[in-house]
Amino acid sequence: MNSNELRALRKETDPLADEIVTKYFTESAFDRGKTLLFFDALSRNSDPIPAGLPDYLERYFYETESLPSWADPNKIAKGEQLFTVYGPQILMMLCVKSLPMAYSCGDGAQVLYKTGRLIEQNGVIDGVNRRLMETTQFVISVAQKDGLGPQGKGIRTAQKVRLMHASIRYFLGKGKDWDPAWGQPINQEDMAGTLQSFSSLVIEGLGQSSLKLTPEEKDAYIHLWRVAGHFIGVKPELCPEGYDAAHAMGESIFNDQQKPSDAGHELAKSLLDFMEYMLPGNLFDHLPLFFLQTYMGQKTSEVLGIGWPPKNPLGYFIEKIFTDFDGHMDDDGGFGKLVAYFASKLLFSMDHFYYGGKKARFWIPPSLRENWRL
Repeated sequence: MNSNELRALRKETDPLADEIVTKYFTESAFDRGKTLLFFDALSRNSDPIPAGLPDYLERYFYETESLPSWADPNKIAKGEQLFTVYGPQILMMLCVKSLPMAYSCGDGAQVLYKTGRLIEQNGVIDGVNRRLMETTQFVISVAQKDGLGPQGKGIRTAQKVRLMHASIRYFLGKGKDWDPAWGQPINQEDMAGTLQSFSSLVIEGLGQSSLKLTPEEKDAYIHLWRVAGHFIGVKPELCPEGYDAAHAMGESIFNDQQKPSDAGHELAKSLLDFMEYMLPGNLFDHLPLFFLQTYMGQKTSEVLGIGWPPKNPLGYFIEKIFTDFDGHMDDDGGFGKLVAYFASKLLFSMDHFYYGGKKARFWIPPSLRENWRL
């Protein structure tokens, strides 16, 4: 798509979800209890639909829970299998590639910054951790085996994400500090870019991690997230089939939107702080920055204000240890071993994270726990 077509998408949102959310908050504009009930229901991801919601909200969940006619169960299953095998690395890609690339989109980053859910407040990192862990949980819910099946957690989670996006649009649209030049909050270009950051960018990142995927595996994982995009409210034409077409779509969006912003810089800093916080001790000091720079490259690293070139000798040193330990391994293999090790430690820390004295709501199915040795 050309730049004019992409810019037009910044004026488009999700009429179905917007209509439902506007109706709900118009009816309960001064009803704090109903408002809290609504957001609590959305924040609990895959939990069942709570009692007490209006009929039209219940209808939304039941009428939008079926797979689209074009969904291919075999491709979905192959995509799920890829996640079963490489889940820790895929979840690591969220932190070192997917989210940073989204933050480099100057206008789209404004939504995340304005909502305040990803920014440390007065030095308190709990909110940052919670939001990033919610994103990780969303990916697990969608990509786990049968996550998009009738009894899976992925569809219900995606339906709730769709309403949460509409809620953010509703409240930001009523605020006085939203610049129309940024486009509509969480518009179709932003949503399509986010979808590619979760799919084609992840596949690209796995390749950078020395993992050799077949074309069928790549296309299957793209298809899995194409189905997820349907439930989130992304227009079908913005969810292309196949890795090559999907990656090209993502590239066109990121090339159109990438530019430095204070919001992007703050978000990148919060992401680095999150990973450093999740990996206490000295062994992994500065490795998160090393990985962000390595996966992002010079242009995006400079846009995010994280510096260039990578200056962490520890990352290269550990990579060299893995290479030297196995005489049959080349440098790429050493980097792949380092990625796998870091990914497993990061996921373990997230799985055992507490905030406010309580264990975080973070669920990994038993089958994946066994495969990932958690």
